[in-house]
Amino acid sequence: MAEVTTTRRTVFGWIPSVILAVGVVAVVATAATLLNSGLGQPAPPPTLGQVTDLNWSSFSDDGLLYIASTRDVRIDLSNAPVDAAAVGLPADDTVVLAPIDNLDVVLDYSLIINGGGESPGGDKFVVSSIEIETADGVVTHVRALLSEQLTFRQTLAALQAKAELFGWDTSSEQQIFDTVEAATRAGQPYSFTFGPADRMGVPVAATASCDPSGYCMVEYDVAPRVR
Repeated sequence: MAEVTTTRRTVFGWIPSVILAVGVVAVVATAATLLNSGLGQPAPPPTLGQVTDLNWSSFSDDGLLYIASTRDVRIDLSNAPVDAAAVGLPADDTVVLAPIDNLDVVLDYSLIINGGGESPGGDKFVVSSIEIETADGVVTHVRALLSEQLTFRQTLAALQAKAELFGWDTSSEQQIFDTVEAATRAGQPYSFTFGPADRMGVPVAATASCDPSGYCMVEYDVAPRVR
């Protein structure tokens, strides 16, 4: 019996090592693929046409390719109305920067908006998607869906922390709690909005849309002056 046991250990003892080796190879291959796609590498400097002459994002074909590779979006709304053509946008349309899937990883955008208002005059957001709407040749809305999904109370606290920056009135907190309580009892989704307010220089609103389980997604809506 001792010999049989020894034989089995000899035959099957290599299996964990092979499995480990295969796992290491898979990890290395995945890492190599991500690195080859640009993940973790410094953003390349933009070339002519990929950004505006003042280094804000351009939404021309070349600009969109640069955004896709860097995932950095910088929008200056401080001198509204913002001419759509000057930043590579169509006169009447909605340009959508959709979530970027890289294998099993969804890549976020870093969005900086300059409103030109009270200090700091702008804000930075980590978002999963961006919509830029134009009408009559000017930018009318920039909408961005935050990447992070939080509980209702976490979402409310995060928005309240932004209230001073944007000038939001948060006195309707009790009304929000009443809405949430009624929706939760009914097993229905619910939403609530702060703003718009323009302390940042342009009107900014944020709407939290929550499912019955109490988790929320937040979309910001920035509306520069049209005329």
